[in-house]
Amino acid sequence: MSKQSFLHGAMVLVLASVITKIIGMGMQIVLNRVIGPEGIGLFRMVFPMLMMILTLSTVGLPTAVSKVVAEAIAVGDRRKVKRVMGFTTVVVTALSTLLTIALLALAPWLTQHVLTDSRTYYTVLAMAPTILVISWSSILRGYFQGIQNQTPPSVGWILETVVRCSLTLAIVYACMPDLVKASAGAMLGVLAGELTYLAYIAFCYWRKYRWQRIPMPPMPPGAQPESYAKTIRSLFEVAVPVLVSGVIGSFVYWLETLLIPRALLASGLLKEEATAAFGLYSGYAVSLLVLPTVFTYALATTLVPSISEAVALHQPMLVQRRLYQAFRFTAMIGLPSSVIFTLLATELSTAIYNTPDAGPILAVMAPVGFFIYLKSPLSGILQGMNKAGQAMAYSIAGSAIKLAIIYWFASKPGVGIMGVAWAVVVSNVVVCCAYFLAVTRLIGFYIDLVDTMKILISTLVMSLIIIQAKAVSAGMSANYTVIFSISIGMAVYLMLLFLFRALSLHTVRRIPYVGPAMARVLQWIPFVK
Repeated sequence: MSKQSFLHGAMVLVLASVITKIIGMGMQIVLNRVIGPEGIGLFRMVFPMLMMILTLSTVGLPTAVSKVVAEAIAVGDRRKVKRVMGFTTVVVTALSTLLTIALLALAPWLTQHVLTDSRTYYTVLAMAPTILVISWSSILRGYFQGIQNQTPPSVGWILETVVRCSLTLAIVYACMPDLVKASAGAMLGVLAGELTYLAYIAFCYWRKYRWQRIPMPPMPPGAQPESYAKTIRSLFEVAVPVLVSGVIGSFVYWLETLLIPRALLASGLLKEEATAAFGLYSGYAVSLLVLPTVFTYALATTLVPSISEAVALHQPMLVQRRLYQAFRFTAMIGLPSSVIFTLLATELSTAIYNTPDAGPILAVMAPVGFFIYLKSPLSGILQGMNKAGQAMAYSIAGSAIKLAIIYWFASKPGVGIMGVAWAVVVSNVVVCCAYFLAVTRLIGFYIDLVDTMKILISTLVMSLIIIQAKAVSAGMSANYTVIFSISIGMAVYLMLLFLFRALSLHTVRRIPYVGPAMARVLQWIPFVK
């Protein structure tokens, strides 16, 4: 087994993310059309509760496993890896079991008094078994990230998506038109997918990638394996800030889910209208907006162990290089995505979901999409440099701003769900800027401004092309407008990147599996070098 390079590991995750996102998006489109905004609202109301419980059951240990395992491998301490896996497995098993029992006992009270719609009761029951399954798989995923081999988690992710989407749609179709049963059935599809993921990644671990088989450099002469107490302390040095940040983030997410429907009710909407409006925001507009995070998630995931290894080996130049790679990659993906979602918000919502009402919500949030996409890689860099507490503090501040705007603005008559969209805009810009300033204070400002300007100019020209294409296709169907505008805009954008040498064949060739074939095709274009 050989360790994957930073770029190779990131691109493996990107490819898996793209495949799973395409499959998941197809399922989401069908699901949204079948059960509508109200059904999506019922299903989405339960998810923040699941995120909170998973945060408590794993107590930040998956990220800590990734970081500490990477450090242990860098210095050849095999015993430390064994201790990390044994300790974390016992902890998450105990916590997950206790929290599952508590959830089942409190489910009637939670759905009656905490959530705004008691119809979520059976969805909460269906959610309970997923807690232990996801907790186990998260520890194994952290282990594979620590050994910097992203292939097993990526393949497992694809299998999970296929199983989840297939069973979810089958169960929902069987349960319709009963929205309560359909929502619970969708959660059972999630459970089936997570069981598939756990089974595959556990099989890979026991068959080939156990800690005994990891190739490591020899320990330096005279060096002693780290003590058990120090290993546990190193785990919780990472896990505690991640846990606190995760608890606050999950709590805010949950509180947001509770606050939004109440704010919408205060603005004058009926209960069913408030649930539907929440579904438009969370299940339609946000689902489109976060599509590019399939790329930035891969960066954030690979950055933590990569930065940790560079810090352990005292390689500051490698840390600086990773910052530039993360910023450049996010800019190339995030800037054009923000433009497309802004200019074609209503057309995309109509073409994909047959629901134009989500378009105005997306159009408000999309212009700051780049800030949303950049947050994860910057947070990964801070965690890798043992600054998870600093990232946590900024996240808390952003969450407080977001909740305050929702409470104050979304409850006003005539504003409603658009106030929630503006809360997302303000909070994400503030947090992303704080992350970026923190990273640059630690390692300096290592962004190539010339290269960034090339990407900005290419994005600006693409914007003008999309505006013209949208005008030309006015009066035609939303499907045609979307395909025509995006196809021409992205073709021009990629052409300019190659012309400006912001993108090269060398970079394309380094994409795992498909890169060499793509480069052979692109080399016939005159300006592509």
